[in-house]
Amino acid sequence: MCQHVLRVAICSCLIWFQSANSQEDQRDSSFIRFVPGQERWSGELQTAIVSYQNNFGVTVNLVSAVHLADVDYYAALNDYFLSQDAVLYELVANADERPTSDAEITNVSAISYMQRALGNFLNISFQLEQIDYSSKNFVHADLNPEQLSKIMNEKNQNFFSMFLNLAVSQQMAEQATIEAGAKPSSLNMMSILKALVMEDRAISFKYLFAQELGRSDGLVFSPEVESGLIILGDRNLAAINVLGNVLEDSAAKFITIFYGAAHMPGIERSLIARFGFKKNEKRWVTAWEIP
Repeated sequence: MCQHVLRVAICSCLIWFQSANSQEDQRDSSFIRFVPGQERWSGELQTAIVSYQNNFGVTVNLVSAVHLADVDYYAALNDYFLSQDAVLYELVANADERPTSDAEITNVSAISYMQRALGNFLNISFQLEQIDYSSKNFVHADLNPEQLSKIMNEKNQNFFSMFLNLAVSQQMAEQATIEAGAKPSSLNMMSILKALVMEDRAISFKYLFAQELGRSDGLVFSPEVESGLIILGDRNLAAINVLGNVLEDSAAKFITIFYGAAHMPGIERSLIARFGFKKNEKRWVTAWEIP
């Protein structure tokens, strides 16, 4: 039970839900990976920046995010965002409500509280406190609280059932990957006990969680399953609709979609099928460096 709760918490690091009130050659569509180091308890958790182009010379970059990471990771992203004409970002909030690094954030969700607690334990930073959302090129591309509430009512769901559906779908996807020959999760009671007896628990747990986050990229939900998950499918649709507006109404040539890595397979499908973009290149950036 404990390890299952931890896996859901780790999965939440790939899915941003804050309210203002695998190997590269095996999966070309990988958006997050773990690269083990030479020493024990060492390695890097890396996220992808994948570029796509259309016939009109427009470039869309999918910038995968983990919502807890090293300060240098967020600093590098802030510099990168300055080069973009538009940055479409995820945040369940009203479009005019932008987080600021020096503001006291109140009324945080339970999932946000869990992420913050995990970040404090692992000595890594929280995305809302590091990313500069005040930039003029930032464009809100997510549901607002009223829209989210309406969709939840229409689908007869609440916050508990929404995350329960995510956990069940995650478990089913994980079982499917194991049956297909993938290695089972290394986050188990034995590895947790080993981490607990280490002199520096933060490093050992950071390693285990990074390993699990990298492995989670192999858990790809089908379009049918994704569409039934409000936290993924409906929010991906919101991002894609905003992208359509930006493509139609602006002269932006370099556009970034900045979303949690778990959203990216679905966003990529829509980017290619709906708008006719073709994948161009991919590069990796280090989000967590261990130790």
